[in-house]
Amino acid sequence: MHWLALLAGCLALILARVLRAPLKSYRLTGFAWFFAALLITGFAIRIGAESQKITRPTEYDSFVVHAADLVREDPDAPLVVFLGASFTRNALDDEELTRRLRAKGYPHRVINLSLQGASLQERDQSLWDFMRLTQRAPDVAFLEVADEFDRDPAYVFNVAKFSDRAIKQVTPNAAYWSVKGLSQGQCDGMASCVKAWAFLGIHAVMNWSNIGLLATGESIPDIEAVPAFDPQDTPRDTFTLSVDEIRAALEVPAEVTPSNGPSWARLFRMDQRDRLMQAGVRRVAYYYPPVISPDEREYVADLCAGELSAFPCIAPVDRTLLAQLERPVWFDDKHLLRDGADVYTDWLAGQIDQWGALK
Repeated sequence: MHWLALLAGCLALILARVLRAPLKSYRLTGFAWFFAALLITGFAIRIGAESQKITRPTEYDSFVVHAADLVREDPDAPLVVFLGASFTRNALDDEELTRRLRAKGYPHRVINLSLQGASLQERDQSLWDFMRLTQRAPDVAFLEVADEFDRDPAYVFNVAKFSDRAIKQVTPNAAYWSVKGLSQGQCDGMASCVKAWAFLGIHAVMNWSNIGLLATGESIPDIEAVPAFDPQDTPRDTFTLSVDEIRAALEVPAEVTPSNGPSWARLFRMDQRDRLMQAGVRRVAYYYPPVISPDEREYVADLCAGELSAFPCIAPVDRTLLAQLERPVWFDDKHLLRDGADVYTDWLAGQIDQWGALK
């Protein structure tokens, strides 16, 4: 048992003794003292855990630790962080992109901080974890945008209910944005809305009361460093599209109509930009790796022409890129194999240079 767990248990017993209700018949007073003791104990656990750098361990923590190692190895290089979900995790080779950008004269170190199924809120928290650990702000932060994450402010519950990962990300700030999105009707039908509200409340209580933190928590120095980039060499068994079907989908031209994302996601991005700029990030940019679905590619192109038109925004609708992917380089309809990642990484280096995003 971690020493903090023993300390917290002792504190809880002391509070239960000292703050007990003076008269058994005063139930409301008793409940009030109970919740006061609970809040004080939870606060003490949180303070102690933070002082010892104890966290609920997730894959993202391993990526952050690895990224921090890269920063220490290359301390003078300005940082470019790509923050996304599995689209980016499979598609963006940060080591290769670093080499290609440096060949173009940029001194930057590229870091991929992307995890499958990561909600907008979870990605944001992980970027801040990285900045706190390294005491560095990226020179440029590239933020992935995608329709499925914009549409669902409670995306985490599609991925990992009641896991450390789910509990950890429902912080007060994350819960606020989930509430904002759900209150705007950003859920798929009444049953889905009710479940999302219920799960949100339960996970928020578990996060704020630190339930399970000391039982499963790990100190950050003890977390294994793992790179985020996850290249794949063999398509999923369930992926059955033929080359002709892939080609037909990729050849559908994007009919770009400038537009905004859902209100909650647009406001979240505005707030995120403000916080990052205040923290020292020089520029925020947006992107989306290639997928086979024309509609999903077009959604990002519409955002780039509308809501995000004032920022570097790289949508995967370029025919030069898509023509190179009209072959068996797909893990499934949304993710690239290693050969496809090589194509995208090379193309992206050219797009970053063309946009002048690092200048």
